[in-house]
Amino acid sequence: MRKYDKSLIEVWDWKEKVYHDVKDLSAKDYIERVKEDAAKILTESQIKLKTISLKEKQQKVA
Repeated sequence: MRKYDKSLIEVWDWKEKVYHDVKDLSAKDYIERVKEDAAKILTESQIKLKTISLKEKQQKVA
């Protein structure tokens, strides 16, 4: 029998819980959940992201 690191087992448990939490959501509901969770984390952590337009992002390649 293999021995797995405790942190790896914790990640597997976390992954399983998340799967069960979202498995019955439609694609639209899943995306909405991810957006809400991300917004909550960013707000709680006081992280501000800069919006970059596609025009600014595009660069000419020689």
